[in-house]
Amino acid sequence: MVRSILGALLFCALVASFAAVPASATSGELLSFNGIGNLQAVGSFYNGGGLTSTPNYGVTFSSNFYGLISIANGGAGNFAPNITNSPAIFMLGPNGSAATGTMNVSGGFTTGLNFFYTAGFAGTKTGTVTIWSGANGTGTILATIQLSNNNAGCTSPAYCTWSSVGLSFSGTANSVTFSGPANQLGLSDITLGSSTTAVPEPSSMYLFASGLTLLSVVRLRRFLGI
Repeated sequence: MVRSILGALLFCALVASFAAVPASATSGELLSFNGIGNLQAVGSFYNGGGLTSTPNYGVTFSSNFYGLISIANGGAGNFAPNITNSPAIFMLGPNGSAATGTMNVSGGFTTGLNFFYTAGFAGTKTGTVTIWSGANGTGTILATIQLSNNNAGCTSPAYCTWSSVGLSFSGTANSVTFSGPANQLGLSDITLGSSTTAVPEPSSMYLFASGLTLLSVVRLRRFLGI
């Protein structure tokens, strides 16, 4: 009886270890902005200025970047929650005026960049994201991409669509600039070091492990005579 119970517990532990592994894990550091306040300056949030649990990645943002929480979560942001239900950041300024925000990465990063964005650009306006070899948007351009309005069909909230964007590049990047109309571009879940997102997603392995966990619980209940 004891041997059977120990066997069942070992089986549970083994299954739990599989289930605990993030599904579809990718390389890269994820900036989810969890814990940032509504309309709080981002600044050094990921450079020692965030919460106790916030990683220090040596990443800083220019003074016009602010955090924003969705109205669905009690914030002031007129946007639908993203796939992780985390806050967004945006460039503050006179509405619709040209704005450029900078993200500096002191230790540099390689391979790629990924982020989610929501944009409500008026007319033919667009946004531009550029990856630079130097700090503060200097040096060599390693990659660039234009962002277009992805909320044309949204009414309430005004920003209801989040799109994933990935860029690959060679070399080492030390900064990224985001340009576009102020107050009309939201960013979230930025992944440094990979062109694919580091946000965990369900996978067949996770579902398989979940099924095994349920099976192991049933076995353990039988061994305990429940």
